Amino acid sequence: MKKTIEFYNREVYGTMREYVANENDANIIYRLTGKKTLTSVERELFRDLSGGLVDFKQILPPSKVK
Repeated sequence: MKKTIEFYNREVYGTMREYVANENDANIIYRLTGKKTLTSVERELFRDLSGGLVDFKQILPPSKVK
């Protein structure tokens, strides 16, 4: 079964960061990498390691609550 992990970009102090949208997926990524953000290289490595069973989809960032 193919798994799609949704991520979004957010600018933090002038640098674009990629965050995983689903909290459970984000926790797993954090345990594997030790980081709360992803890079395009890490996304490709996860895809290659899983034999194509893990895919990534970019979504719009969640709106900030004021």
